[in-house]
Parts: sequence; structure tokens; C-alpha cells
Amino acid sequence: MELTVSTPSRLHFGLFAVGHEVERSFGGVGLMVSAPRTVISAAPARQFLVSDLCDDGYSDDRLAAVSSAALKWYNRFGGELPESFNGVEDLKVELKITHASPRHSGLGSGTQLAMATGLALQQFWGLPIPKPDELAVGLSRATRSAVGTYGCLEGGLIVDHGKTVAESVSPIDLRVDFPGHWPIAIVRIKGEEKNAASSSAGLYGGAEAAAFEKIKPTTELQLQEMRSIVAQQLVPGVLEENYPKFASAVHQFGRRSGEYFSEVQGGPYASEVITEVVQTIHDAEVHATGQSSWGPSVFAIGKSWEHLQPAIARLKKRFGANCHIEITHADNEGIILSQQSHISAGEGCRG
Repeated sequence: MELTVSTPSRLHFGLFAVGHEVERSFGGVGLMVSAPRTVISAAPARQFLVSDLCDDGYSDDRLAAVSSAALKWYNRFGGELPESFNGVEDLKVELKITHASPRHSGLGSGTQLAMATGLALQQFWGLPIPKPDELAVGLSRATRSAVGTYGCLEGGLIVDHGKTVAESVSPIDLRVDFPGHWPIAIVRIKGEEKNAASSSAGLYGGAEAAAFEKIKPTTELQLQEMRSIVAQQLVPGVLEENYPKFASAVHQFGRRSGEYFSEVQGGPYASEVITEVVQTIHDAEVHATGQSSWGPSVFAIGKSWEHLQPAIARLKKRFGANCHIEITHADNEGIILSQQSHISAGEGCRG
């Protein structure tokens, strides 16, 4: 049998706080979306293998990420296996990456690759799925945001409470379903994710850690103002399906959160191009827009397709062939697990 794990992507609307002048750092709000998805399958093999069927120039990066996640999974959960192994290299399984969200684009690809790897290995050996925070610790994820960790398993809109210095993973304040009839456009401009010389878009790893060291700590007053936007406007807007209330709140929250990073980004957004994308969408009366995480992905959430369409037309007119737009919607379910008959290791469609 071949087992497949499919996880949603994550939009991150912004953080509550940075630094340690407040009790809880990071936190914030994010939303799981149905596309792009990360899909990893696990099938019997003669030896441990990781393969990537995606053709987008990031295969080496993804292969390294999945191999690292598998090793961390084995070191943490391998003792629960029904058979005895001397290391991850003894696991007779092939992990195949068949779909993946773009790397370092603000969509939480690292967390979804790691979580999908861990979940595929758990299910392949018939082990129970750990709690999200336990799996995240074992895979070394959620060191800052826990939205993608919880959202991977549960979907929906996640409000991350923020973490103390003693906590490995932040708890969440709430998780709610997001209106499925509000269409979502994910916008990326070609070249922004690789424009590191003049942009902070797509920061990750050591560069991201260094960036956080430069940021001025959030004050208690700033933290409470950000929490108020979420508690009084953003979440009620979602629960009431009141688009104007939600849209105003998510744009304001994202912009103010982005201002925390002005010293790194040069403003509330990671580059002049991303700033122009957000402004183009906002000028088209789609006010639920902002940068996801470090970017370069920008989200635009409409109250209907008719409402969203003019913003898309303006983006295409302004940026032409360099503008990549993916239309999706909220994912309120989280992971999809499936099994299918497997002919034999190494056979089957690879197209």
C-alpha cells in the first residue's frame, strides 16, 4: 500500500509582538488555504529514499528539507516503531514529494514539508498521530509561529497566543472556520523571491534569525493594540461573515505588524514591488490584502468572485506576464490522508 498525505498552505497575516519586552513573543493570526498543497507519499521500498517529482528548480532544497525532517522524526518517534532499526537509513520506505508550495514564498512551505513527512511516516507504520505541538517539537518546527503547525492538522483561521521563553510551541487562542465563499488570490511577482540584494522577501533560516535580532522590541501598548484589532474586529468579522469589518482589520493588522520590521524591510512590506501590489489591490476596493509572512506572496481576499475580479485585472495590466496569480479558498479541514494499492516499489506513474 502507498499512503499519501496532503496538507494546505498557510497565509500569515502578521505577528502580535517581537522581542522580549512583553511576556509572550510572536503569536499572531493566519489562515490555511486549499492551494497550493504539499503532497508526500510513503511507499514500501528496498531502502530509505526521498524523491521529488516537482519541476520548479527547488528540488535540492526540498529533498534536503524532507530528509532532515525524516531524520528528526526518527530520532524523536523511531523508538515507537514495531520493528528495530539502527537509523533512519534502515527504514524501507520511499518518500515521494508529488506537489509542494513554492519555497521561501511566505506560504509556510518548510513547516508543511516537515509536517507532511512526519505524518506520512507515522501513518506508514500505523502509529497514532501525535498532538500538533508534540509533532512540531519533534520536527523542530514552530519556533516562532505555530499557525502552520496547528493549521496543518485542523485547517481554518488560527489565532496564535504567542510563546514565553520557557515554551517550545505557542498555544493557540482559537481556531474558527473561515467563510468558504470568500475567494482568495495569492499573488507573486516573478523575481521577488530571489531579489535578496534589495528585498527582505522570502527570508528564512539564518538570515531570518539575524533579521529578528535587528528589530526593535514591541511594547506592551503595541501588543494590546494589535490584540484589540484581532479580538474586536478581525475575528468578529469572520464569525459574522462581515467582510468590511474583516477586510479593514486584516489590512490594518498586517500593515502595523509589518511596521515592526521596517528596519529590515524599509517599510511595512518587503519591497517596493510588493508595496505596489498591495496598493493596486487595495485601490480596486479589495481591502482584505497584505503580505504573507516575509513575502513575496501577497494575498487578496474578496467577498465574491465579482468583487475580486477587478483587482486581478488591474494586477495583470500593471505587471503583465511577471504576475502569477493563484485562486483558492480557505481550507477548514487540514490534512487529507489516503491509501491506494501499490504495485511494487519503484514502479508506477512519475509524470
